[in-house]
Amino acid sequence: MMAIVNSSKQLALQNRKELFYNVFATLNRLEIDASPVNYELMYEIVSGNNPELREKFSRLSKPICEEELDALARVYLPHHFGKSIHDQSANRLQSELTTLKESLMSGQNSLSNYTSMLGQATGKISSADPRDMNTIQSQLQAIRQMTEVQHSASTQILERVSDQMTAVAAIASDVEAFERTKFTHLLTNLANRRGFNKKLAELYGGETYPDGVSLLLCNLLALDAFEAKELIKVKEAILERLGFAVTRAVQTTDFSAWLERPQIGILVWTTVEAEIQKMADQLRKSCLAAFDSRQVKMPAIIARFGCSTTYDGGTASELVGQAEKALQTATETACDKVVFFSAGGAGGARKDWMLYRR
Repeated sequence: MMAIVNSSKQLALQNRKELFYNVFATLNRLEIDASPVNYELMYEIVSGNNPELREKFSRLSKPICEEELDALARVYLPHHFGKSIHDQSANRLQSELTTLKESLMSGQNSLSNYTSMLGQATGKISSADPRDMNTIQSQLQAIRQMTEVQHSASTQILERVSDQMTAVAAIASDVEAFERTKFTHLLTNLANRRGFNKKLAELYGGETYPDGVSLLLCNLLALDAFEAKELIKVKEAILERLGFAVTRAVQTTDFSAWLERPQIGILVWTTVEAEIQKMADQLRKSCLAAFDSRQVKMPAIIARFGCSTTYDGGTASELVGQAEKALQTATETACDKVVFFSAGGAGGARKDWMLYRR
């Protein structure tokens, strides 16, 4: 088993090196500047992590111009353009709110004019000779006309206000979609590494120390076999099914992320080992089912689990490091059960969590 594990690690390292080489080689071949944005964009394309991006990139005319790359990066790597997107949304929101204010003021002025004219017409009717039916009928006709005009104006104002409220909601939706893309692994629909780190910072940034939380890491050892170029489509389908499987196995109160290495990270709001083992068993079963056994040369899938708790991890880095140590032990000893990190009685006042406080 140790030989299989070592072979798997060597294959994964070789695949990563080949991927990095292919990314730089592709940038050089297409005469694209190897900037951080372009590198990440090409990494997503070459690795097959984002099939939609890869398809759109393949449609670009050669030679590829910088403006087209920038347009793709703004859509698929929004975290590189977060400030401009939020500034743009703020400007749009300010414009819509200004227009909304103008519409409401217009409605208020229209209503004030109608009220004034209605008062004048009513006054003329009150002061008119009751026998002067022509004057009374004339003023009543004026009131009807003023009412129709006001009704039409009110309807138009309501429509404009409704349109502006819809526009404001659309801006909020755009910002929400941007935030979701920035922190989501597109294929699995789980949180990505960036989202995972953000969640850890929030966990340790509360008013009190986060007691009673566990970090469960899972590695699917045979997933490295799908890194070959000819298996990219198979890998994409598997990742989609894995994301669905993880979502089903995890409680709505817990937090799950696709971390690439190790693949799955779950923050569980319990430290009861029996409950965590039960979740791991369900997760293993669901993940194994995500691999279609009818595929040709489908390798045997091995799931390993390591777990740590906030009782031992005084900081986010400690929590992750301890879970990784437990996962390494599970991998090296070929343990099918969850390996729980033990600090050997270490404890303390838990003051390190204050580092994450705002």
